[in-house]
Amino acid sequence: MIDRRYKRLTAFLVIVVFAAVLGATAFAAVDVSAEAEPGWLEKRFASVLLGMKLRANRPTRLSPLTPTEQDLERGSDIYREQCGFCHGVTRGKIAPFGKSLSPRPPQFVIEPAHGPTWMDAYVIQHGVRWSGMPAFRGLSEADAWRVALYVEGRSQPKE
Repeated sequence: MIDRRYKRLTAFLVIVVFAAVLGATAFAAVDVSAEAEPGWLEKRFASVLLGMKLRANRPTRLSPLTPTEQDLERGSDIYREQCGFCHGVTRGKIAPFGKSLSPRPPQFVIEPAHGPTWMDAYVIQHGVRWSGMPAFRGLSEADAWRVALYVEGRSQPKE
């Protein structure tokens, strides 16, 4: 009985040590500087975890506004003033600050956001830790939705 436990413990410790050595070797081989582009696996893993966390915090009440043309113009103005430096303002050109952040901020002038509007509005208001995306707590909920609609290139919210 004791011999069996000892074998299990030994096997478990060998696996743990092997995993630790493998993880340390992989980490040492990966360029973690801000200039390095994250790999596909890293992007996918971070995206899935962020999506799960955001869905767990999904607001019960959705859009606080019925979008009008003035709302879309207001969203465009706020974006240009507060978001363009990282996310780009000139169609087709990467933002000046965009290349210096890691992970790279999405360039909405090149490709619009694809997520549900509530998720984009939540990220705008609350930010994302460890990503360079600050929380814009001074922005009203309605303005966050206006900007979210703008970065999605939509006139109506997507669920």
